[in-house]
Amino acid sequence: MATQSQSLFQPALVREAIGQAFVKLDPRIMFRNPVMFTVELGTVVMFFVTLGLLVRPDAAQGSFGYNATVFVVLFLTLLFANFAEAIAEPAARPRPIRSAKPARTRPPTCASPTAPWSP
Repeated sequence: MATQSQSLFQPALVREAIGQAFVKLDPRIMFRNPVMFTVELGTVVMFFVTLGLLVRPDAAQGSFGYNATVFVVLFLTLLFANFAEAIAEPAARPRPIRSAKPARTRPPTCASPTAPWSP
């Protein structure tokens, strides 16, 4: 009996997971995971702070490079977490058990009738 080893990173699976990583950025989907939803909110805030620094530079908000770096790191964190979840979903699906012989089951237990109950 030969068993086939399947690679976790099959090209078709990776392509599908990359697509799902972007689909899962939808806040309605992300809301189910409060930690990642909070990271997504922080990413949106940093995006607008970074854009605001292009329009009106403010030393109190930090440099543009620093804020852009924080935004990119947060965004990559979201994508990587969604990618990892998309890769794990097909692996978590139950697979049918293939066996040469059907599984043995216990014979049914027959109860014997008893006398009627009286208080």
